[in-house]
Amino acid sequence: MALINLHNHSVYSDGTLEPAALAREAARAGINYFSLTDHDSVGGWAEMEPALRAEGIAFCYGVEISTGLHENLHILGYGVNPRDAAFNERLAAFRGRRVARIKRILELLHELGVDIAFEELPVPEHRTVGRPHVADVMKARGLVKTRSQAFKRSPAPGAPAYVPPNGPTVEEAIAAVRAAGGRAVLAHPGVIAKYIQLPAWKDAGLEGIEAFYPAHTGVVTREFVALAGRYGLFVTAGVDFHGPGSERDDMKGFEYSEETFAEVRKLFV
Repeated sequence: MALINLHNHSVYSDGTLEPAALAREAARAGINYFSLTDHDSVGGWAEMEPALRAEGIAFCYGVEISTGLHENLHILGYGVNPRDAAFNERLAAFRGRRVARIKRILELLHELGVDIAFEELPVPEHRTVGRPHVADVMKARGLVKTRSQAFKRSPAPGAPAYVPPNGPTVEEAIAAVRAAGGRAVLAHPGVIAKYIQLPAWKDAGLEGIEAFYPAHTGVVTREFVALAGRYGLFVTAGVDFHGPGSERDDMKGFEYSEETFAEVRKLFV
């Protein structure tokens, strides 16, 4: 049985594995169709592409753009050109917004008696910084045991050190993907169901929906597949793997069929 998993993160954003190690993990799990979708970055593809080829795994270039509408409202981009200069400049601008947000979170943590310097976050300048990196420092200091515990204590919605996301609009994210030659897909729709505005986003250029996702029950998956058909969207599948220590460390895939994934399969290289 062939397996597909098109939603994964490396150390270029909030994953814990280098791209080559991520490719080996995918091979170990028997994944046949794969994509790396780091937040606001395609930098990992320089290492990821040869690693996937060495493992004999089919792939399409990917990215995940975090919007400012909601913490979990993300747009996946498949078939983008990771060497497109204008696209990389736009992603760099999105990452710059993240830096400003994280620095404000650290200021609020300081007021709460948790002193973390931005320079302590283990994120090179050309990679994507996020709340998980703050959580990892808190975890390393023994202040919390897990990322999720850190989020509940401080930089999560409703917590004292929370700062709302400041990413692009959904429409801007979709436009960025399309300008880079890619096709825009709504990530993990079940997580943000009450915020979905499919008619408007389809008009803006949305073309797909991640119907197959670990948090979706069978009933929910079928509902999103039906919704995709109603709006003329193709469906994708991903597990949102982040690596060991992330609490999203179960590398697996969904059963692949040409009928279900024919449209996204056209984007594979």
